[in-house]
Amino acid sequence: MKQLGDLTLPESIQWTDRRAWSPVAMETARTLGGTPVLWSQPLIKGRPITLEAADGVTWLDQSTVMAIEAMAAQSGVVFPLIWGAESYQVMFRHHEPPAIQFQPIWPHHDLYTGTIKLFEV
Repeated sequence: MKQLGDLTLPESIQWTDRRAWSPVAMETARTLGGTPVLWSQPLIKGRPITLEAADGVTWLDQSTVMAIEAMAAQSGVVFPLIWGAESYQVMFRHHEPPAIQFQPIWPHHDLYTGTIKLFEV
């Protein structure tokens, strides 16, 4: 099951950046003598989660799009994301606009493709 808040998502929706996140942050600098100085820290939260309803794979109906738009319009709200046996607490990535983007599959049609940008909190 795939679910965002109380909204059940289509099973065919894709998590496109699932394997593109590193749970480690690292910064480097050099001393005046050229010696590298490294700082490394595990990341506990902040994982980007991008869900995509791709054309030919997943279409979202009008009511699903409207429900996602209503969720994204709420400032500072944390939603549960259930992805199979995994569970995350997420917010919309409004700091990387647009947090949601939908396009009808044909002009003036009630089926949509699109992208939902979330991050784990």
